[in-house]
Amino acid sequence: MFYLTNQKMYELRIDLNNVNGEPYYAKYDLFRISDEGSKYRLVGLGEYDSNSTANFDAFASSRGHSFSTRDQENDVTPYRHCATHTDSAWWFGPGEGDLFCGNSVFNTRYNSGTYYKTVRWYNLPGNLYYIKYTEMKIRPLPVI
Repeated sequence: MFYLTNQKMYELRIDLNNVNGEPYYAKYDLFRISDEGSKYRLVGLGEYDSNSTANFDAFASSRGHSFSTRDQENDVTPYRHCATHTDSAWWFGPGEGDLFCGNSVFNTRYNSGTYYKTVRWYNLPGNLYYIKYTEMKIRPLPVI
């Protein structure tokens, strides 16, 4: 991801579907990941597109954070190791309320029945953890 996202300027679109099949998306005008030396930090996450249907910029809490996995704890959350706690790998930052491990998590189980160990996008209509489908897509921005 580092090599790819540092060749050009890329935008990011995240597509989500809830359990009822209702589609939502979040779009950002920049997406960039740093190198291994800084633990694949999310160094570039541009402006959240106000036309996005996800209703809330849940990925914003990941800005500036390094990628964490169960064997590489890179999150800054003082309460717990987020990758182990969520059974996931992600750019964990502080979240809303009691979501110590961020407002969005994709790389985990679908509908595990456990609040923390399931795919989530905070404030998505129909409850934050009833997401059936996610996809992250990048594309180069046109050169002006």
